[in-house]
Amino acid sequence: MIRRMLPIGRSRRVSGARVAQHVYFGISDVLLWVLSYALALLIRFDGAIPPQFIAAMPVVLILFLPVKLAWNAVFRLYRVTWALVGLKEIVGVWKASTAATLTLAGGLFLLQGIHAYGTFPRGVLILDYLLGATLIAVLRLGRRLSNEIPRARSRTGGGSRVLLVGAGEAGGMIARSMVSHGHAAYHPVGFIDDDASKWGTFVHGLKVMGGKEAIPDAVRKLEVDEVVITFVSAGSGHVRDIMRFAREAGITRVRVLPSVHELLTGHVTVHDIRDVNLEDLLGRKPAPIDANRVAAFLRGQTVLVTGAAGSIGSELARQLSRSDAARVLLLDTNETALFHLAEEIIHPPLEQRVQTVIADVRDPDKIQKVFSAWRPDVVYHAAAYKHVPLMERHPDEAVRTNILGTLAVAEAALACGTQTFVLISTDKAVNATSVMGATKRLAEWVMKALNGRGGTRFLAVRFGNVIGSRGSVVPVLQEQIRRGGPVTITHPEMTRYFMSTREAVALVLQASASQESHDIFMLDMGRPIKILDLAEELIRLSGLEPDTDIPIVFTGIRPGEQLHEALETSDEPLGRTTLPGMFAVRTNGRVDEVILRLAIQELDRLSRAMDLTGVKRVLHQMVTSSEPMPVWLGGNGDALHRDPPSPRATPAREQGGDPVVTTR
Repeated sequence: MIRRMLPIGRSRRVSGARVAQHVYFGISDVLLWVLSYALALLIRFDGAIPPQFIAAMPVVLILFLPVKLAWNAVFRLYRVTWALVGLKEIVGVWKASTAATLTLAGGLFLLQGIHAYGTFPRGVLILDYLLGATLIAVLRLGRRLSNEIPRARSRTGGGSRVLLVGAGEAGGMIARSMVSHGHAAYHPVGFIDDDASKWGTFVHGLKVMGGKEAIPDAVRKLEVDEVVITFVSAGSGHVRDIMRFAREAGITRVRVLPSVHELLTGHVTVHDIRDVNLEDLLGRKPAPIDANRVAAFLRGQTVLVTGAAGSIGSELARQLSRSDAARVLLLDTNETALFHLAEEIIHPPLEQRVQTVIADVRDPDKIQKVFSAWRPDVVYHAAAYKHVPLMERHPDEAVRTNILGTLAVAEAALACGTQTFVLISTDKAVNATSVMGATKRLAEWVMKALNGRGGTRFLAVRFGNVIGSRGSVVPVLQEQIRRGGPVTITHPEMTRYFMSTREAVALVLQASASQESHDIFMLDMGRPIKILDLAEELIRLSGLEPDTDIPIVFTGIRPGEQLHEALETSDEPLGRTTLPGMFAVRTNGRVDEVILRLAIQELDRLSRAMDLTGVKRVLHQMVTSSEPMPVWLGGNGDALHRDPPSPRATPAREQGGDPVVTTR
């Protein structure tokens, strides 16, 4: 069972409050049972209770009270908060009272030899049952209503009028939370639900107005300010439809519950509401993760992440810090970003288990010393230059980081006996037409060449764009929208594959924990998404309309870019694996390590000489040959042999960004 973690001090206060509440319930129940027994006697004897029954009251209550308390405890009536008292709890009160009365009837029959019990009037038992259960039910509901009524009155003058979409359990919890906790910011006014059997019914006093098509009419009738989607299985198609109907009604703010939280904890409150984000609209169903296998793989291991301050590296750091790894080493050359990452995830009791390392993967001597000192069992190599237009202008830097840096880290891992080495690769390595894609493809060849040399298992994991990755298309578009536009898109038909950073990293961990003998994995990226559609959804998420509030401008495809990304080629078809959400890239034969090293040496020489044309020529011949060969002997490359574009030919938005991003 997964529970929300609380600070120690707070958890103690919560536990103390619960104990006090249980004691309060117990004492109040005892007092009500005494009162109900006295009232039962008064009713039975028309207000004149015979003296012998008054004298026998203590003896009778000694039997009655423990039995009733025990049955209330069995039905968990002391584990309920005032805010959550509802029909289920009231039914529980009557069940417990019924069970207690039947038990007492049997007890009185067995104890009839004792005078106080033998002369006990049976009609009093029935009256006591009815009065006791009623008084306890009224007390619980009365206390809850006394808490809610003043808050409801205080809200009538203000607060956002909210239409809840989804009249199920989560929707009921949200409505109850808004009402019972006095949130001045929210005032629920009605429900929408696609289940026709609920139309016209009431949930917590709020009418179900109809299906999602009824949103515009409900907004007008109920004077709605915002819409909150509350159902757990809110697929992307449903979210888009709901947002479309809301926009038709003039509602610009649509919010949603994070379904992961609902599934894990089983309850939600108003605090869990968040804005709809791009992930809700992409149409991806996250692949299942074998958490037990991943946990067992990492348990007790020393794990190193290169490029730890980047987008993928930092998410790796977050997920690994929550694992049972003996030690997690976070390596990066960006000391400011690494500092902020450490501030985020390193806290008691992780100070000794999670360590930061300042080092450059392009420094083989430093990398060798790091590996010798820590001797990592598992390495996730995420350090890389990733921006396609920048690497077209600086191919020498791409070679030194993406190829030579990978070789330095891989050789250090091999030398110190690392068990598993995972290269974070890209779908741009497939049919590479850019410098960045070509360098990542050669990095994959380094993995293939070294695999089997020692005890280290080398593998690469390819995937497409991750949402929110620094410098990627989504943050760039969001910044353009924030500035008021225009939004610049290279081509109206350009498509890309997207997935969340969290899902991509979870699948990388699953690939590393698998026992399948594949060199290269490709994550199942789902369906490609048009960048134009992406931009339009982002504009609408901001409460604006494309081309009306924010203009969209097409700038032309940039050097090295493809209109559509390919996930496989005839030379490298994708095959199924036993891992959900993951394919195996079926490559032909092995890489000749000698020839590959000679080619890398030539790339090293050309990059040091800053011969950018020569670097592009060699990269092109490497990725277009059926197998690596001494490519520096000649040839020219079309896609990779362009001269760097002049700054004037580059759209202004391409010139910004951090030129030293260290992970894709």
